[in-house]
Amino acid sequence: MTKNEAMKRINDRLGKPTLTDKNTHFASVASYGTDEGWWLKIPFLTFKQELHFILNNEKTKSFQHLKIGANQILSPGMKFRSTGGAADAFMSASAPKRLVDLLDGGSKYNFTKHLVSEYRY
Repeated sequence: MTKNEAMKRINDRLGKPTLTDKNTHFASVASYGTDEGWWLKIPFLTFKQELHFILNNEKTKSFQHLKIGANQILSPGMKFRSTGGAADAFMSASAPKRLVDLLDGGSKYNFTKHLVSEYRY
């Protein structure tokens, strides 16, 4: 699944072109030490607008759509480990229903409340 294919499926379900290249971050499962999961690197300034995340998992042939409303996270620098003006987050794919940032230096932010839908392909 590519970012564009996933955005099209979500936009088709929503009935309007809500997800765009500018407001959508796409991540496929990658290794992190002995774990596998999704890496997100989100510029702090983008938290002022509505954000969408697509978490793709080729092994399970599924992806999850998450949405964070504009200004819903007011101080991302206090919630995530930061590098170069961006928030870094890692969520384990071994517990896809528990979408918690596992990186040291963060606040263990739970993304589960932002889950919109899960798709199979």
